[in-house]
Amino acid sequence: MNQPANRLIVALVLLLALVAAACGDDGADAATDSTTTSTTTSTTTTTTTTSVPETAPTTDPSKVIDEPVDLGPLYPMTGEPIGEADEPTHPAVVVKIGNNDAIARAALRGLDQADIIFEERIEQSATRFASIFHSSLPDEVGSVRSGRTSDVQIVSNLNNPVFAFSGANDGVHNQLRSAENEGLLTRASADFDDRQFSRINLYRPPDNMVVDVESLLDKATDDASPPEPIFDYSGNAAELGFPVPGVEVSAASRASYVWSEDDGGYLRFQSGEPHVTRDDVQITPANVVVMTTTYLPSQIDRSSVDAITIGSGPVEIYSDGHVVSGTWTREFARDPYTFETDDGEIIGLMPGQTWVSLTPAGTSEVLDSETAAELLS
Repeated sequence: MNQPANRLIVALVLLLALVAAACGDDGADAATDSTTTSTTTSTTTTTTTTSVPETAPTTDPSKVIDEPVDLGPLYPMTGEPIGEADEPTHPAVVVKIGNNDAIARAALRGLDQADIIFEERIEQSATRFASIFHSSLPDEVGSVRSGRTSDVQIVSNLNNPVFAFSGANDGVHNQLRSAENEGLLTRASADFDDRQFSRINLYRPPDNMVVDVESLLDKATDDASPPEPIFDYSGNAAELGFPVPGVEVSAASRASYVWSEDDGGYLRFQSGEPHVTRDDVQITPANVVVMTTTYLPSQIDRSSVDAITIGSGPVEIYSDGHVVSGTWTREFARDPYTFETDDGEIIGLMPGQTWVSLTPAGTSEVLDSETAAELLS
C-alpha cells in the first residue's frame, strides 16, 4: 500500500478512537452533572425544608401565634385568676363610702381592697363611692355614709348583693325597700342597729363609721348568688387605643389618675395630693372608666341628683397606660355593661381593680405629661 493510503487509514483509526472517547466522556460528564444537580437539590431541600419546616416554631414576633391560656376560674368582679383559693360562692357586698372632705379621706379604710368602685355625684359636685367587694372581704371599711337613689341602678346587676350604708331619709329608704322586694339588693344599715357597724373614736361623726364586710354576709338572703361579670376583661384596650399619661376629672375634689408602669395601675390623686387610706396605701386601680353620665334632680330630695346608668353614652377607658374612646351600653338594670369602639369592637379591661367615674359631660380631660410629672414628684 502506498504512503498516502497508509496515512488515510491511520487518520480513520484516530477519528474512530476520538469518537469513542467522546462518547465515553459524555457519559462521565452526564454522571457528574447528575451528581452535582442532586447535591445542589439536596442542599437546598435541607436548608429550606428540613431545617425550617413550615410547622416549626419561630422567634419572629410577627409570625408568633398567641395560643389561648387557660387560667382556670376567674374572680367575676376583677377578671383575675382565683388560683389555689376556693371559688367564692357568696354574694357581693356593696358599701357606701364617704368622700366629702379632708376628715372623710383621713378616715378612709379598705377602699384599696374593693374590686370595683363607682364614684357618683350626690349633690352639686360632691361625690361618694359605691364600692363592690367580692374577691376580698376586709373586716373594716369606711367611712360608711348614707344611701342614695342612684345606688339602686348601680347595684341592680350584681345578683342581690348586700348593700351597706349608714342611713337614709325616708324617701330613699322606701326606694331601697322596693328594690329589696324585687330581689335587687339586701339592705344593711346602721339605722337598723346592725351589729356589723361600729365607730372609730379617732374621728367625729359622721365620718367615723366603719363596717365589717365579711360579717355582712350574714345578712344575705337565700336567693342571693355570686355576681356575674359586669365588664369584659379581655385586656385589649391598650391595642385599641393610644398611650397617654392619665386623666383628670373635675368635681368638688379634683381627681387625677396617673399611669404608673412600676405600680401596674393608675395612682389616684385628690386635689393634687396622693389619695391614700388610713394605712397609707395609695388608691391604684388597674383601670379607670370615665362614663359620661346624665344626672337628674332627685324626686326625693331636690338638693340631690340621680345618676342614670341605664341606656348608653360616651365612655373613655384608661387601661395599661392607654386610652380608648367608645360607647357604654346597658339596656336593662340587671344587664352588665358593654363597652364598644365606634367600629363596634368590644373593649376589654385589664384584670384588676376598676374605678368607674360617673362623670357629667365636659368634666374630664386627658392629663398632659407635665401635669402628670408634677403629681408624681
